[in-house]
Amino acid sequence: MIVEVPGYRLAEPLGAGATGAVYEATRLADGAAFAVKVVHPELVDPQYRDRLRREARLAGAVVHPGVVRVHEVGGEGDRAWLVMDRLSGPDLQCLLESDGPLAPDRAVEMMAQVAEAVDVLHQAGVIHRDLKPANIILDGDRPMVADFGVARQLVSLESSTGMDLSDGVGWLQSGSPSGPSLGAAAGTVAYMAPEQWRGDPVSAASDVYALGGTLFSLLTGERPFNRRTLPELAYAVAMLPPPMPSLYGVPAGFDAVIRRAMAKEPGERYATAAAFADALRTAAAGGELPVQRVRRRRVALWAAIAVPVVVAGGIGATVLAQGHGSPASKLTVCAEDATVRDAPRSRTVVAKVYRGDQLTPIAPRDGDSWVHVELADGRTGWALTDFVRHQC
Repeated sequence: MIVEVPGYRLAEPLGAGATGAVYEATRLADGAAFAVKVVHPELVDPQYRDRLRREARLAGAVVHPGVVRVHEVGGEGDRAWLVMDRLSGPDLQCLLESDGPLAPDRAVEMMAQVAEAVDVLHQAGVIHRDLKPANIILDGDRPMVADFGVARQLVSLESSTGMDLSDGVGWLQSGSPSGPSLGAAAGTVAYMAPEQWRGDPVSAASDVYALGGTLFSLLTGERPFNRRTLPELAYAVAMLPPPMPSLYGVPAGFDAVIRRAMAKEPGERYATAAAFADALRTAAAGGELPVQRVRRRRVALWAAIAVPVVVAGGIGATVLAQGHGSPASKLTVCAEDATVRDAPRSRTVVAKVYRGDQLTPIAPRDGDSWVHVELADGRTGWALTDFVRHQC
């Protein structure tokens, strides 16, 4: 399919994601080089185009060294596009895929700069909505924030992911553990805050959540709540505590930053993106972070999506590295309650365990998402590594 944007000649796509494709483009009037983002037609309606124009105009007025400038926004029918600065460097997702996780000091400085740029956008009245490594582009050593305002607020499972579930819902009744594959949508939904999944209004706090998830990815090379299917990811976002980079060998001081940035409730996150940047630099310097008291509650996301799920995916082998049998190798239940199953992803519950209970690991299995454990009474079964850890 040939894509045309009035006034520009588009070359091959530079990349594509859940919200659209980015093309290298030449302005016909003067031959200047730009990047043009063309939004997927299924995401475009009149209300979306109006918001995109409004926020792109606001973003275009922001002059900041960490913000990709928007020069033009247009659209007609089911088409919408933005014309932006063309940068030569890779995005951070490409950097992660080629080089692996960043050294903590480099990740900190990059994310602090990104957060400061996002804070400037917030002050101008722009909510990004789709912060993730793929939307942060390097210009030399400087990270640049792109694509602000492009992502749609989540109003339904289908519109947010591009997945057509209308005639493929047999898995809901089949007992199969695998729902629809995330595919290209993973790069967007993996960083979305719980309120975006629910279809609630977004705010600056939604971007703070995504900053925390992006920091986790830069430090570990993994997506937050890395899951294979959409329902598994939805469950993790709604019910599980924020991921801990220390389980991947990252200094433990960053756990608290990510825990607060990715709190389930917007009001429990950092008040601004700039506050996130300050906390990140404090943690990197080994300083003390203020304690944030988080109210215990279950988030309504899972009920709102209304998708039954058998959970899979999770934390890597670092939590299983110690030997079997010694006190140091004991696993502690870190959730308020959890279940031990007779097999990975089985519906058969062997036992229910509670926060603080001790389990003995036997062996990892299933991509390290599940761990084979022995209970205090000698029974054995399988527990999710997200729920049981050497240290909570």
